[in-house]
Amino acid sequence: MVIEVVAGSDAAMIERTVELGNRSKKTLGLFPREAYFEYATKSCLLAATCDGELVGYALFRLPRNEVTLVHLCVDKPFREKGVAQLLVNEVSRRHRARLGVRAKCRDSYADIQRVWRGLGFKHLGRARGRGEDKAPMTVWWLDHGHANLFTPVDEPTELAVAIDVNILMDLHTRKNHPQAERSLVLLAPDVADRIEMVVPHGLERDLDRHSADSLSRLADVAARYRRPSGPPKRAEELHEVLLDAVRSAAPDRALTPQDAGDLWHLAETAAAGIQVFLTWDERLRSQVAPLLARLVAFPELAALRVIDPHHLVVHLDELAHSVAYQPRTLAGSSFSTELANAQSEAVLLTFLDRRGGETRQELKSRLNALARAPRSHSIVRAGDGTAVGCYASIVDDQVLKAPLLRVLDHPDADTMARYLLWTLRLEARNQGARVVRIEDPYLSPAIERAASHESYQRINGTWHSWVIEAAGSSTQVSSAVSAAQAQVGLGPAALLPPHLAPESAAQYERTWWPAKITDSELPHFAVAIQPRWSAELLGEPQTLTHRPTTLALGREHVYYRGNHPSVLKAPGRLLWYLTQDASTGGGRFIGTSLLDAIDIGAPLELHEQFAHYGVFTFADIDGAAGERGSAQALRVSYTELFPRHIRWPEYFDLIQSMDGPKQIQGPVRMPTATFAAIYELANPPKR
Repeated sequence: MVIEVVAGSDAAMIERTVELGNRSKKTLGLFPREAYFEYATKSCLLAATCDGELVGYALFRLPRNEVTLVHLCVDKPFREKGVAQLLVNEVSRRHRARLGVRAKCRDSYADIQRVWRGLGFKHLGRARGRGEDKAPMTVWWLDHGHANLFTPVDEPTELAVAIDVNILMDLHTRKNHPQAERSLVLLAPDVADRIEMVVPHGLERDLDRHSADSLSRLADVAARYRRPSGPPKRAEELHEVLLDAVRSAAPDRALTPQDAGDLWHLAETAAAGIQVFLTWDERLRSQVAPLLARLVAFPELAALRVIDPHHLVVHLDELAHSVAYQPRTLAGSSFSTELANAQSEAVLLTFLDRRGGETRQELKSRLNALARAPRSHSIVRAGDGTAVGCYASIVDDQVLKAPLLRVLDHPDADTMARYLLWTLRLEARNQGARVVRIEDPYLSPAIERAASHESYQRINGTWHSWVIEAAGSSTQVSSAVSAAQAQVGLGPAALLPPHLAPESAAQYERTWWPAKITDSELPHFAVAIQPRWSAELLGEPQTLTHRPTTLALGREHVYYRGNHPSVLKAPGRLLWYLTQDASTGGGRFIGTSLLDAIDIGAPLELHEQFAHYGVFTFADIDGAAGERGSAQALRVSYTELFPRHIRWPEYFDLIQSMDGPKQIQGPVRMPTATFAAIYELANPPKR
């Protein structure tokens, strides 16, 4: 028996895994052929062969800091012969630095509990599938023995996708039609559990060409889905823009009623803040979709991806990362925050959660209690004055409690949810609190979706976040976390071992931000950045003009450099060095970020993928690429600007007694001890 990684170039072997998977589609669900090839290119497909014959395979993803099994498939004649165990063992061995392996499986499969326990998995939690039947499922976990955080029971919904009429019909009104199978891939467990299918109100206009009976049935089906909507005026504006773009591209073509309905559906989708539109319509995908990327003056349209369900599965990880939680540009505007007062009740009552069962009197009682705590709660408005979020924060014995935390179902809901969750951590740090505890029993769906991504942890049904002001050894950080957990009645944290792997160290630091574990294997680098890029990307030095919303509120950023050999490795930590400039003064260290990934590609490819995260134009990236024709996109997060900058003379004095680079032009390695010393100087104790 041989277990090996299937190469992305090994088309013959990939086709054999497709065939085996299709024979087991009753339990595995439908999975597009293209996705097998995509997983193979990422080294996420293992094959088990016996005398050259394929007898099983494992297909897996690598989200966050764990492994998620998508398929574990063994051919019938070879079951109960140890093939599944060999595949699981090899997946685990190859990714031992990750916290563990997760699998989720329907309870209805015969003898399934014995199977997973026999493979070494333990019952982690219960869940319900997000497919149409909402089947009961069990989450299984194979632990890798690292000092472990509370592992979330389920992955949050990552990506909202709009579906068109034909897909809606495939899923509901013509399931038995041979053509419908193309869309049923959206109900496959690993797909359904990572998306939220929505039906924007543009669907009604798209239904005009259907019979009255068909229209009635489809309207009933559409009512089962969330129906996001944006400002009607904005949808009309975007529809006019689309009409002009299509007419300019094909002036001799007359628009049919179907064309008109399609454009309205796209306009309503974009106005509602949904950035993925699923369709099998070849004309929309091949002729209209390319026009969208050129409409840079209308960011909702420029960001909209029009793809078919098969390509959704292939690119789901990429889309979920770069679309679902990507801050949207608010056309010419920015968010503002105002303290709530006695006159704010009418606005705050618009956040009533009727769908969750909250009564008007319940919310009024909550608001009355907050009114007795002055300056405790705030309203967040979009640039047009619309209230899109509200939150309250009260510090009680080093615990920042949030008895109110809501965002409306609005195009900017996911952006606002992440922003508010991050704001609470910042407020906790500024007020000396070590824990954030969300006490609102009626959390907005967007808050629930975003909490895990913001490294909050659900403990006994309540979301918590830790704010650990400690930079030191694993033992020192563990002790600080234990003290924080004691504040909310929890036992001590696991004692972290020294020399944590970079992936594990980065995950702990996200969860315990702003903690810095200085005896881990996480590498440190100093990166020079010019003031003109730093001002927009990081907000330092400050300028008189507002930064774009995508950068000011963004939780991830991208910085580009030429694809020259360098010491950079991800994950790692960057120390930002602001270079000398006549207008901003001498060089200095201004902050730090986690380096999450390094993407290498052609300038156009990188610009299309990361335009919303950075400040480089296509011409800037092309210039950085130079004759090599490729550039690096450094993806960074958890950026922390220093309250006190460390100027070059002070740093130069420091390295007289410590190791450290004597000049910083290209990226350079920074010894961990020297980083710790700089960080300590840059964060003087609060009085």
